[in-house]
Amino acid sequence: MTTLPSVDSPRSSPLGENRPTRAFLAPERGDGRALDTDLPAYDRFRAWFTRPLLTRPAFLDAEQTRGLDHDLPLLLRTLQSLPDRLFDGDEAAFARALGWTGPGLAAALDMLSGPKVPLGRADLVFGPSGFRMVEFNTSSSLGSFEFGELCRATLCDPSFREFALAESLEYHDPLELMSRTLLDTFGGRVEDRPTIALTHWVTSPVQVNASLFVDLMTDLGFRMVTCTVKDLEYRGGHLYAHGVRVDAVYRTFLLKTVAQEPDAADLLAPLHAAASEGAVGLFSPLNADLYGTKACMAMLSDDRNRNRFTPEELDTIDRLLPWTRSLTDADSVEHRDGSLLEHTLAARENLVLKPSIGHAGQGIHAGWMTEPHAWPALVRNAVEQKHIVQERVPSLAERFHGSDRRDPPSTCHLHWGMFVTSAGLSGGFVKGLLGRDQDIRYLGDGSHVGCVFHVAPFAQT
Repeated sequence: MTTLPSVDSPRSSPLGENRPTRAFLAPERGDGRALDTDLPAYDRFRAWFTRPLLTRPAFLDAEQTRGLDHDLPLLLRTLQSLPDRLFDGDEAAFARALGWTGPGLAAALDMLSGPKVPLGRADLVFGPSGFRMVEFNTSSSLGSFEFGELCRATLCDPSFREFALAESLEYHDPLELMSRTLLDTFGGRVEDRPTIALTHWVTSPVQVNASLFVDLMTDLGFRMVTCTVKDLEYRGGHLYAHGVRVDAVYRTFLLKTVAQEPDAADLLAPLHAAASEGAVGLFSPLNADLYGTKACMAMLSDDRNRNRFTPEELDTIDRLLPWTRSLTDADSVEHRDGSLLEHTLAARENLVLKPSIGHAGQGIHAGWMTEPHAWPALVRNAVEQKHIVQERVPSLAERFHGSDRRDPPSTCHLHWGMFVTSAGLSGGFVKGLLGRDQDIRYLGDGSHVGCVFHVAPFAQT
């Protein structure tokens, strides 16, 4: 990886651009350095996703592709092994240690836990030492599987198609690979056109637009029906949604939501009966959400647990995972310059506070974006509310031209979302804010998004 000076950028951010990225941005490519994202091929994606698009994909070179294909599945397996390694297989004790509570939690885990599923999405940034993982989400409730459609739209641009061929670039379709993992969980075959119930909770803190997901799954050969858990009915040995017999339930709702529901047992009863009797596949079980709890990263990072992991696992943890600690009992946990609490108070500009159980970036506070006088109160609240503290991961910027090629390029600190399925590394997406300093949130309407292409792992580079 070559780090370049930002000589033609409107900002002074150092650049970290690999060989295919530099090749795409080479001056001799002229207008080809910015793709026309208003072509008709993008219409289907834009009808679903209305935020602005980056004018080129992000690229992984062959070495990065091989590395992530090794590291991310290994990290997912390691996360899923934590109950066995640290809690003698007691998943309930594991959940309590992570901070899970709520009137519906016991019913949710008792009724709809199941085998570990190879499915997740790592959230990464690229910095001076390579990729670092800041979160790992582990559930079928993940979003953005649909970005393979953006890859297909990009390939409809003749100039990019020619470039991709010359550079041995390809893409993985996250949704197609996820669907194969889904079929594996209940022994289904797509040739039989199984019916999948895309199942939401009665209420949801997140509004999900599943229109493109449903269309793409239909394209792959599935029959789809959308419902809530209240629409499920188990009778005669079969599960029905709106009167339609289903082969598998695709869960979009969060364990966090179910845990806060006093009537969880009653609402889950039909699905529990069908799943426990093998009448329907469940994708994914509710305990899958446990492994994506941010406190799991603290368990991986904690020096006191190093003897629980293999040398290969430790190598991956040390390279990818920034220093992360649970703030539970922070005033009594020792750190090199006092207690963990004292360190967190003192090192504001190099730390991030995150809720152990959260989603969509809610409740995250970056110390370097926080006024010094406000930090102590945020830290004290984090200690009381089951948060983690994580070392800041600096990222290197990349350049993106705008639709007007005459303008100088903007820099962007990318946030990478890379999927893992039973196939290994399974594609992803990027998002970021143009012309802005590093920002960990990327949630505002101003963030741009793009798809990911990678050099074939064994291509000559």
